[in-house]
Amino acid sequence: MLFGANIQSQNLIEARLENWEHGEADLGVIDFITGEAQKFGSIDEDGNIKIELEANFLKKMKDQMEKEQEKAPKGWKASLKNVSGTFDCFIDDLTYTNGEANLSSLPKLLVVYRDKKEILGELMAASNQPVANYFFSYGDLNCETGKYLEWAYLDEPATVEGTCSTTNFTQIQDESFEATRDYSLDLKEGWNLIEYQITQVFEGADGKVQPKTTKVQRIENISSDINWYFLQDQ
Repeated sequence: MLFGANIQSQNLIEARLENWEHGEADLGVIDFITGEAQKFGSIDEDGNIKIELEANFLKKMKDQMEKEQEKAPKGWKASLKNVSGTFDCFIDDLTYTNGEANLSSLPKLLVVYRDKKEILGELMAASNQPVANYFFSYGDLNCETGKYLEWAYLDEPATVEGTCSTTNFTQIQDESFEATRDYSLDLKEGWNLIEYQITQVFEGADGKVQPKTTKVQRIENISSDINWYFLQDQ
């Protein structure tokens, strides 16, 4: 597990991974339908990360969806996400302004790969190792309070306000807890840096620790406590 500090200019995220030993690699996603790699950034042989926040990102995503649709199974239709569908709540009502605005994001877990197919691992921006490990393990490992980041591109400004509460059941019989997300999102056209701050966690009777309260807001700059964590593929 490696980590490194970072800086962000208007259109470029730069960071450095300490003790990087995997040579040059690309960052992005591997499409589950086409099998094609979609590149968002790179790591050089010294561990320097560069991720370009492209001005035409939404068009790039639309073009990729058209490729997916050509190879998609019958009955499956690719579509862009919107704000209300991305930040949704099945129980409580959230308040939206322009909730139909189209949205596309860099995934919080970026795939690190080489030669378009060789997967080296995953990369994530978070404030501490346990938060990163929780998402690397898809919730199997224990979480702690802390932060993680996401970059989202909108074609129009939009807002999301309110609190979403859900009842989460644990592996222990009759044990549950209320998990809440507090949204205060004033999203602009173009790129938005979104911070998810886990302020409270719940520890179950079996010792399993999960996020309990999370604040979601747009921020202007990456805070100094954020690092990039890499998990090597096994």
